[in-house]
Amino acid sequence: MTKRAPPPDASQRIREAAQRLLASGAVGDERARRPGALGTPVPVRTPSGELNSWFVPVAADGGRLAAFLQLLPDGTLMRFSSFATPPPAADWLDAKTILRRARAAQRPGETPGRPFLTYDRNPDRLAWGVIFTDARGAERLVFVAGDAVYSPPVGGGVS
Repeated sequence: MTKRAPPPDASQRIREAAQRLLASGAVGDERARRPGALGTPVPVRTPSGELNSWFVPVAADGGRLAAFLQLLPDGTLMRFSSFATPPPAADWLDAKTILRRARAAQRPGETPGRPFLTYDRNPDRLAWGVIFTDARGAERLVFVAGDAVYSPPVGGGVS
């Protein structure tokens, strides 16, 4: 998989765009507008590794995720979504938590790669991807979305 790193200032530029959207009242609610609520943007990659968009988390009290913005690489809003019941932030932001969950799908002889935020078939279905590689070098993609761990449908694997 090819993963080109975004420019070093891209994350900051995306965070500033998200902040402007929240401050203008175009999206969000009071929880999203609290000082310090906006987290560090995370690149969303296509299953083959190209930058698709950015996931910008909005924290709630108690280590939970209140909402998120998804912005295109140029800072255009793709969507804003809030959670009726905020999930633990670690479910969406902690690589160790995501990798631990992905290991539930690990087969004998496979080695997991580093988790990356991606999507299942379309960018509205965000999930973390972990590529498992077997001793022959064959790769298999596993998705993690919250508590759910699953393989993509046939033809939806690593491209």
